[in-house]
Amino acid sequence: MSHRTERLVPVVPLFALLALGLACSDYNLHTDPGEGHIPPEEEPPPDPPEEEPPPEDDDTTPDPSGLCEDEYLPPVETPVDGTCAPEAVGSFTPVVEWELASFPVASTSTSIMMPPAVANLTDDDGDGDVDEDDVPDVVVITYAGGSPFGGVVRAVSGDGVHLWSAQVNAQGQAGVSIGDIDGDGLPEVVTVTSDWKPIALRNDGTTLWTGPASLTGIPIYCASPALGDMDGDGAVEVGIGRLIVDGATGARIAEGTRGLGGSGVGSTSFFADVDLDGRQELMAGNAAYRKDGSTAFTYGSGDGYPAVADFDGDDQAEVVVVTVSEVTLYDTAGATIWGPVAIPGGGGGPPTVADFDGDGAPEIGVGSFGAYTVFETDGTRKWSRTTEDGSSGITGSTVFDFEGDGVAEVVYADETRLWVFSGPDGAVKLEGLEHSSATWIEYPAIADVDGDGHAEIVYGRNPNLAGDSRYGIAVVGDADDSWMPARPIWNQHAYSITNVEDDGAIPTHPAPNWLEYNSFRSADLVAATGGVAADLVARADVCSLDCDTFGTAWLSVYALNQGTGDVESPVRVSVYRKVDAELLHLDTVVVDQPIPSGWSAPGVRIPLDAEFVGDAALVVAVDDDGTGLGTVPECREENNRFLIPAPVCP
Repeated sequence: MSHRTERLVPVVPLFALLALGLACSDYNLHTDPGEGHIPPEEEPPPDPPEEEPPPEDDDTTPDPSGLCEDEYLPPVETPVDGTCAPEAVGSFTPVVEWELASFPVASTSTSIMMPPAVANLTDDDGDGDVDEDDVPDVVVITYAGGSPFGGVVRAVSGDGVHLWSAQVNAQGQAGVSIGDIDGDGLPEVVTVTSDWKPIALRNDGTTLWTGPASLTGIPIYCASPALGDMDGDGAVEVGIGRLIVDGATGARIAEGTRGLGGSGVGSTSFFADVDLDGRQELMAGNAAYRKDGSTAFTYGSGDGYPAVADFDGDDQAEVVVVTVSEVTLYDTAGATIWGPVAIPGGGGGPPTVADFDGDGAPEIGVGSFGAYTVFETDGTRKWSRTTEDGSSGITGSTVFDFEGDGVAEVVYADETRLWVFSGPDGAVKLEGLEHSSATWIEYPAIADVDGDGHAEIVYGRNPNLAGDSRYGIAVVGDADDSWMPARPIWNQHAYSITNVEDDGAIPTHPAPNWLEYNSFRSADLVAATGGVAADLVARADVCSLDCDTFGTAWLSVYALNQGTGDVESPVRVSVYRKVDAELLHLDTVVVDQPIPSGWSAPGVRIPLDAEFVGDAALVVAVDDDGTGLGTVPECREENNRFLIPAPVCP
């Protein structure tokens, strides 16, 4: 029973309140019963967000009294309730659990410059099968000296014991993918040889097949295979760049003609059903390919490293692509949503997508020359931290909420350090000095590598250009064994959670990852595991009132955030007429502005027909669509209503 329809109000001019409790009428405003006092923070609030007065809203009913016209209501401060914050479940006390820098086979081959893969390869519990009940294993490629050719594929158990080494002339900086590609119930390892052929190894390291066709168009280094069932027939395909081969035999199926999924070095293409037609496409840098190699759709003109996620909350995937020194977001029709946005330092590696700050919306993390940068959902820069990478500027990264407080950490390795940054602001949580790499597109992987129920960080090392020389595999865990649980698998460079089962099976029809987790290269099984930190409250004032003369009551309305986390999503604010316990919906507006912690969005002026206001009270409800329902996760939902007591129009 609604009198008005919802109106979109990005920013609306209105009469400025001098403070939250002041009004330009004689009405006393009260919160609903039960809303407690919020103590002020000890530290002063941050500077208000920069805002420019918006243009006049031509659709707004004029205010005949003139009291509310031509005034802009800027954001105002509100005290922050420090108790409205997720509590950490674990601690953050990283230690090196084990290292392995030498191997019994091909002992001079110890450099690792690729992201490790993790999966169960061996029957450790003796029950006759290989599944998630066994201890996970780590698979890497090592090479000797300065030449990345003639690489050795190695499997090491999650507790640091060498299992097998396969001297198959692997390209030393290529990625590896793990999954059951031939339907035998056991995982296989897929990589690329030094003469540019795909190769598959059984779980014991013996060769299953070598592809008959050399890869074409792939840059010299860092080709990273991907696994998926493109047409849902139970047969797995392998994608490398724009090439598609049969998982069971290695036979060439098709090859595309446009992008490779790389930005000058390597390729990180992957499979995803981006258009939700029931068939997965091979997503490359500026094109998506069908199984026959034809182009399903294109986006942008330049090749680059892609990822997919839902950035606008419409359950449809968008494609983020990092090209040389730029990041751009496209829809699946190929239209540019935003960008290109310059990447600090230049360069730019494969993007990581996750909810870095616990606000419910995805952000994008990119490593570059001398910096790691997180971009907001709309492409604006959230934060950037100085790193040390003058070698390639194209390293990748991963994300995980180690402490379970709803806030992700970024795991990133440059030439000299293993870094862990806090997702919301980039604060340094770990600066590990026991690392060296000349860097390409590698990154640390995150998985439960030893089956103890907690996440670990696993990464490879090689000599950097400054002469620091560290080798082999390192695994970092928590000294208190308190980090959140992680999967026993991280199976490919372009990793997303729903594209592989815990036992290495490749799903026939995987659930779109952006609908389940909305992340890419993230190990978090639940977004915002420990809760949320936003807390929206409403405030309102009768700005101008002459019910008899003009027939209109004007409200000045704020949506404020007194929680410790920001709100990025659009917020609906509804006004109701209240008589006894009955609420009649009068109007809903949408505040399409971010609401930082400790601030409001710009205020909204709402004219109400006096006939519908009458002598009743009014209720202003934030995060309310007019039916009592909201969409913004909050640490408290019971304090969203604000009462203007009767009579509004006596």
